[in-house]
Amino acid sequence: MEEPSVYPHYQDRPIIPSHMSQREMDSLRMDLWKVKEILEGGYDCSVSRRKPNIIEKCIRKKGKEIRVVVALIEWENKSFWRLIHVGKTGKH
Repeated sequence: MEEPSVYPHYQDRPIIPSHMSQREMDSLRMDLWKVKEILEGGYDCSVSRRKPNIIEKCIRKKGKEIRVVVALIEWENKSFWRLIHVGKTGKH
């Protein structure tokens, strides 16, 4: 039996931040649960073509756009979403 994950899941896979994206989340006072909300309810906001295993989603909040980028990682017969970027930009 697998141990329960402490990470929120998106598409039945845990979302695990990189060190850099964790710092980005900390500076924006966000957590992984907010990232999950953006992935589930946000819109596709890729400015360029991404590889099939990368998802970029955004939401607009208070005149700002919050963007999250995750990559699907397959490792040792397991898969998870690696959070690679979190950012906030001015109004678009």
